[in-house]
Amino acid sequence: MVLLYLIMKIHQILLLFFISFSCNANKNLKPEQLNITKPISCPEDGVCTFQVLKNKTYTIKKDEFGNSYSEILNGKKTVLKFEYKRNELKGVQDSSYRELIYVEIDPENLELNLTNENLQKANIGFERLCFCRGQTGSYVLTQGHLLITKIQDNEFNITLDFKTDKVPQVITSINENFKL
Repeated sequence: MVLLYLIMKIHQILLLFFISFSCNANKNLKPEQLNITKPISCPEDGVCTFQVLKNKTYTIKKDEFGNSYSEILNGKKTVLKFEYKRNELKGVQDSSYRELIYVEIDPENLELNLTNENLQKANIGFERLCFCRGQTGSYVLTQGHLLITKIQDNEFNITLDFKTDKVPQVITSINENFKL
């Protein structure tokens, strides 16, 4: 009886062991497999990522309280997404801070040179997420310069210099190479 009890316990422990370690399958995916690249330049106090989202569309919406937020949906465009995430301050609650910049481009018309109000031809948005009362949300960008140029067959460069008067910002410039 005792031997049967020990065998059952060992089987339970082995089963739990295998289940625990089998849930880590996706952790080995490399950023390239998720179409994420490390940006060329990023403030030293944070981490930045640059992502090319094919067959998507970008929009800014408002909730029932009038707060704006970004939404990416399935569509026929390509969305370039740049994210800056500041390192959290140790011992400080609610110290997370993120800025996201979205550029929606038409895969049929990739080379662009747009300034100020014309930036909306590329549907450019800026999103600030933090515990900063009254200074968070998503905003349409209408001040700046966007230049997308072809480097080789499927490789392009995006240079975006911008500013917004709606909220303070850390990121004011993006210069990235990307592939489609």
